[in-house]
Amino acid sequence: MGFNWHAACETHWNKMSAHWQANSEEMWETGSRKTILPVLTRYIQPDKGRVLDAGCGDGYGSAKLAELGFQVTGLDISEEMIKKAETRIKPGLALSFVKADLRKLPFPEHSFQAIMAINVLEWTDDPREMLTELKRYLQPGGLLALGILGPTAAPREHGYRRLYGEDVVINTMMPWECGRLLTENGYEIVHQEGVYKRGVTLEMTEALSLELCQALSFLWMFYARPVNARQTTK
Repeated sequence: MGFNWHAACETHWNKMSAHWQANSEEMWETGSRKTILPVLTRYIQPDKGRVLDAGCGDGYGSAKLAELGFQVTGLDISEEMIKKAETRIKPGLALSFVKADLRKLPFPEHSFQAIMAINVLEWTDDPREMLTELKRYLQPGGLLALGILGPTAAPREHGYRRLYGEDVVINTMMPWECGRLLTENGYEIVHQEGVYKRGVTLEMTEALSLELCQALSFLWMFYARPVNARQTTK
């Protein structure tokens, strides 16, 4: 029997769920993900439709966005992650969670004004196909907030054993590769920025080219829209 990428991915994240939950608050409040929602909410509005948090993990980011007044659906392949995420549902929050595979999204096309996919694309067996699929679920003018691991991110080590011929469940890529993949497959990048390890200052990065900033990053964020579907309202 051949290697089942997505079954192995589900097993991996089930095992990682407790560790993830122990660190999610720090990531979203003061760590690598603290700037994502402030940037995302420059481009979206609560009354313009739902937001999909694809690969929501324990749901911390989903709940944080819902607390800002957005209708949020969190999705994850891991049953253990979804169980933890569902504990964040509270009265008054337009927040729901579903266990599903990104390859088979259980929604009608054009369901979301935005899709947030942070450290998700690398965990699929065909990142290019995944980008094409996500476009189908964005409303016209919708936004994809896509984050990938930068070159200095320790979780890239999950792909190391491929060098020994072992099966792994991560398709790490460089930020420049992801940027090219977006633009070659029907997206326009409207904003991009990096997150860096402690010790890297704003003054340091301001003096560097985009290429060098990407090379130094822990996480690289792309905010992109499908071409020919740009936002027309001001």
